[in-house]
Amino acid sequence: DTANYKTKPYEYQKEGIEYGLNNDKYLLLDAPGLGKTLQLIYLAEELKARENLEHCLIICGINTLKANWKKEITQHSKLSCKILGERVTKKGKIKIGSVKERLEDLKNPIEEFFVITNIETLRNEDIVKELTKGKANKFDMMVVDEIHTCKSPTSQQGKNLLKLDANHMVGATGTLLLNNPVDAYVPLKWIGAEHGTFTNFKFYYCNYTG
Repeated sequence: DTANYKTKPYEYQKEGIEYGLNNDKYLLLDAPGLGKTLQLIYLAEELKARENLEHCLIICGINTLKANWKKEITQHSKLSCKILGERVTKKGKIKIGSVKERLEDLKNPIEEFFVITNIETLRNEDIVKELTKGKANKFDMMVVDEIHTCKSPTSQQGKNLLKLDANHMVGATGTLLLNNPVDAYVPLKWIGAEHGTFTNFKFYYCNYTG
């Protein structure tokens, strides 16, 4: 029933929302510009109503997308949202605080349903601990937007992304493979569709002929 949505989704977006209600962990690979953000906002709304989710974590593969997500949630959803580490200055301007301030936010109960951060935040081990084992907040749903930017399983943020787990996990990108079949390894591993090592993945999918 789409009557409750602030913005009416297109038919293919409704199909995407329905798919998410029947699949807990998957990749959303619609082409750029088709409104993946809207689908994920409404999927989170539906899951919150169905399963009483506490929080949905949005991890942006590109830092500048944080403000865009906040704008879209405010525009299309009745649910509240917060960018991790966000502070209002004395002059009334909004600034995004340091990693220390983001950690501080996670250690205290967060009122807002959507919590937004960027992939670089995951380079901090304490943040990852708080997201996975923290007592103050529970992240029942996690979305990684532009997940193709996390293609390296040996980078700090790639390793730490693979430590995150939730009941509902969606990786979104319109450009999964940029140059190479191995670009898909981390996204597939994150959603639990790939169980092997990176070495085995390369051996299986790549033909190194020199």
